[in-house]
Amino acid sequence: MTGRTHWAVGTASALGVLQPQGVREWAICAGAAAVGAVICDVDVSTSDSRAVLNRITVLTVLAVLALGFVEFRWKLGIMDTVSQRSGIPQLLIGAALLLVVCTFGKYQPHRSFMHSIPAWVGLSGIVYFMYPPLMPPFAIAMLSHITIDLLNRKKVRLLYPAKWGLCLGLCTAGGRVNRIMGYAATGLAIVFSAKALLPL
Repeated sequence: MTGRTHWAVGTASALGVLQPQGVREWAICAGAAAVGAVICDVDVSTSDSRAVLNRITVLTVLAVLALGFVEFRWKLGIMDTVSQRSGIPQLLIGAALLLVVCTFGKYQPHRSFMHSIPAWVGLSGIVYFMYPPLMPPFAIAMLSHITIDLLNRKKVRLLYPAKWGLCLGLCTAGGRVNRIMGYAATGLAIVFSAKALLPL
């Protein structure tokens, strides 16, 4: 699936499962989900892998900036809570661990380590260590990425380092199913966001 589809499905999945209420919960959920939804594809090994990695980096930076803007604009207390519950050293250690795992994953074949259950558990654990409320949306979105990649024709090595992989072969990464799934998930993400942000 394309990066846009993964982003839409991951965000819609996290918002739909967690049902955040209010700007603060929505910002945490949507921001963490945006990163979790695309982080798997740091391992893309095609000729446009640099562009894919750049898009993932840009999306991560945009998610952090958006969260910072929401925090500044509405004074939600996210940064105060983060510093009280985690502290700067814990955030820096977590960010370093995240970078190490992603760097390792970048040099593995596509849909192997970064699309595996061990990577999902490990990265989710690191995010929990950094700031626990970020973990559920991150984990849901990352799991959605792995799950919808199973629909494609290239095997996903769920139990890395085992060589065994699984695919259902139902669609191609950029085909009609991808587009339909992307549009539907975007619509759902908008509906779930409106439900979280707008008073009834």
